[in-house]
Amino acid sequence: MATVINSGDILTSEQLKESMRIYAGPGAGKTHFLVENVRNIVASSDKILNSNSRKVLCITYTNAAVDEIKSRLDSYNRNVEVYTIHGFIIKYLIIPYQTELFRIMQEDFDIKIQGNKLISSQVEGLGLLTGVDRTDIYDFVEKNSGNKVEYSKTSMSMIQVDIDEYHKTGKAILVKPSKIDINHNKMLKEYIWNKARKLTHNEILYFGYRLAQSNSTICYALRVQFPYIFVDEFQDTNPLQTLLLQLVGKKSSQISVIGDISQSIYSFQGAKPSMFNGFSLSNTIVQDMKIEGNRRSTRNIIRLCNYVRQRDELVQVGVRDYESDEEKNAIESVKVKFLVGSEDKNTKIIEQLITEGGVVLTRAWAAAFEYMNDVSPEQKKILRKLYNSYYISPIDIRAEISEHANVTWVKSFKFIFTLVNSFYSNSVSDIIDAFSYFVDTNKLVKSNGLSIQRLVLTRKLLLKLTSQITKGALVTDVIDSFNSLLQEDEFQEIKRMLTNHQKSDIRTGSFQVTCFNEHDRDDLIKNVCLLEWHTAQMLFEKVFTKNSQYMTVHQAKGLEWEKVVVSLKPTRFDKTTFLDMFLSPSILSENPADEFARMFYVACSRAKNELYIHIDNNNAEVALMKKSLVQYCEKNEYDEFFEFCT
Repeated sequence: MATVINSGDILTSEQLKESMRIYAGPGAGKTHFLVENVRNIVASSDKILNSNSRKVLCITYTNAAVDEIKSRLDSYNRNVEVYTIHGFIIKYLIIPYQTELFRIMQEDFDIKIQGNKLISSQVEGLGLLTGVDRTDIYDFVEKNSGNKVEYSKTSMSMIQVDIDEYHKTGKAILVKPSKIDINHNKMLKEYIWNKARKLTHNEILYFGYRLAQSNSTICYALRVQFPYIFVDEFQDTNPLQTLLLQLVGKKSSQISVIGDISQSIYSFQGAKPSMFNGFSLSNTIVQDMKIEGNRRSTRNIIRLCNYVRQRDELVQVGVRDYESDEEKNAIESVKVKFLVGSEDKNTKIIEQLITEGGVVLTRAWAAAFEYMNDVSPEQKKILRKLYNSYYISPIDIRAEISEHANVTWVKSFKFIFTLVNSFYSNSVSDIIDAFSYFVDTNKLVKSNGLSIQRLVLTRKLLLKLTSQITKGALVTDVIDSFNSLLQEDEFQEIKRMLTNHQKSDIRTGSFQVTCFNEHDRDDLIKNVCLLEWHTAQMLFEKVFTKNSQYMTVHQAKGLEWEKVVVSLKPTRFDKTTFLDMFLSPSILSENPADEFARMFYVACSRAKNELYIHIDNNNAEVALMKKSLVQYCEKNEYDEFFEFCT
């Protein structure tokens, strides 16, 4: 039996002698619990106080979570290291033990690493072979095999260590896309490791584990440095990460894992609910604890979520704080609403919710695009094609648009949107931000290159440009118009300024904004060229943004909003229907149907005050769903916490 604790509890010195497994559902206050207990350890543990080198290690799932924990720890950060598992492995295993890494690469894959240049992780948002000339790779293959090849960089970058096969059988093999000849598999990987010197995310996990496994000194060093290890979101852990943690915790480190199997939705990355339930260490008892409180959602939302996870042992209870009884009664009385069908009234409700800051959560991006306001069906179809063209690519196009802008067309689109927005906001800083995509703005500003006269001239250019922009204008045409305006005699001063301050890595002579490079596929170019101004602006500024109101469930993981619309339709890969999932929810098994139920659970649990579930208009199915909910209420002696809007 798990010991019930609260998110505000501080673990005792006795409890900290053993490792522990902490079950905590959505809104349970996991981050608060983790941060306060780490603070307590730093302030009171002799293992930390009596050493200048020992620290507490926190492993969490995303970079955003890393930043959140660091910000809450504040001054305690000097005694704590917070990383994603990949960031931790790179800093504490891959980089310090390069010689050992080279040995394992040769031992496991018969690939000899030449030179001492550092092998590290791929840059976020860039492919493994970004900046590498494809002809150099082709020459390498031809020289070593006698064969001429013309593989894409994307295909070659997808060759990597098969960590699933290694976990299952212990065999170290390379997996490749079907377009690559198996005889060139190892050869291309040899080039990537030797020339590009980058590892994929899966390879970071593999070599991190192999380094710890093959060298006892490495494990000893980690145990000495980190006597306490906390792992958040453990239900999303890859099996190799678990094996690595078990190696480190085999003798002395105290390891606490925190998570919720009902939120395990990353099977495509190797995560399994059983890894959490089955977590153990050979040298110690693992204590079980659980936090049942939910500080995020209203009672009615919690009851709907408990309905979905009713076969699980963890049943949440609401423990939210309110400033007054009036506020509590007003918020807690709002029922979960099922919006049935796509009638105008439901469309207007969803549009209003988005206007009020609500979000729409879907199973896939194609479904999320459907909720974009004032975008035509034809444009939504183009968005789906464009997104799907990156499906098997190492490039995350959503992250590219929201964060990185390394892809050529993305950079050009962000440039033109920012520049045009600077005209409407009358903002000099926005002009500088726009130029920064292609120009070294630090040098530009320091040299006084952006004088008042040139700013006035830039405004005049933008006045002409914006007069040509309509809602349906193609973005690539707007960029072409910008390039054409730069050719006019009136704006030669602006062109010279931009040309003289181009970034060295993209200097191409006379300044010009280009949307594509020689490596872009014809279908990609076609779809990008069909994007209208309003559609692309919505995509860049409303959908693929850090504060997006349109998201897939996977992107929404760990976030919360006042108002949430859930619209989940299973794909053929989920091997279930929405009705089957809802009438008999099961979330504990490692199969596609149960994982879809977990996705629905995660989506619903993002809501704080108002939850809306958008479903198809099928009278028979609606009647069955309502009957099932009524029976659940009767069984648990609840008032009806839901209503169907038909």
